[in-house]
Amino acid sequence: NLAGHLSVMEACRHAPAVGHLVYASSSSVYGDRPMGGQGFREDDPVDAPVSLYAATKRACELMSQSYAALYGLPQTGLRFFTVYGPWGRPDMAYFSFSQKIMAGEPIEVFGEGRMARDFTYIDDIVDGIVGALDHPPEGDGAARHRVLNIGDSHPVGLMAMIESLERALGRTAEKVMRPMQKGDVTATFADVSKLHALTGYRPKVMLDEGLDRFASWFRGYYG
Repeated sequence: NLAGHLSVMEACRHAPAVGHLVYASSSSVYGDRPMGGQGFREDDPVDAPVSLYAATKRACELMSQSYAALYGLPQTGLRFFTVYGPWGRPDMAYFSFSQKIMAGEPIEVFGEGRMARDFTYIDDIVDGIVGALDHPPEGDGAARHRVLNIGDSHPVGLMAMIESLERALGRTAEKVMRPMQKGDVTATFADVSKLHALTGYRPKVMLDEGLDRFASWFRGYYG
């Protein structure tokens, strides 16, 4: 993450046509801490990452802040919350669960199924990215860098997600309950009021509909 992010910033710094760099940060920077009633806010503490991945994402944000101050390159870091949908990452739970469910294999449910996530459909993520790109940060120095949450702003329990996925796939999963993994967090969801005020961002695709779309793509792609 660190080397790749530095390479992108260096390329943008030397490319006059780049007027605004939007990069992928992560909700993992918030760590495993209590949230307010509206979810994590951009000004919440981010000084206690519980995984190396989260630590590198926070480091990338700090690097971007320094680059904005030193070189005047406007940058926006988007803290993504549990993105899902067609063409997603096979290591994500909804994707790997689908592969195992369709193969008749058991799925491992970590945290005894008590975790909750802010599942955000890819189309809504793209809308948020485009909106942020069209509104570069203004000001001087470090003010030319900002971070924004981008999520669905509706936490869903892991077991509820599995039930929705089972319905979409038309199969019942064999579940093996496991304790929480190191580096994981109990619950997370986004306060997106800052992105909404800036761009009008409002997620449209609810989890059931999004998993229906994913399941349709999954069957067509994997047969």
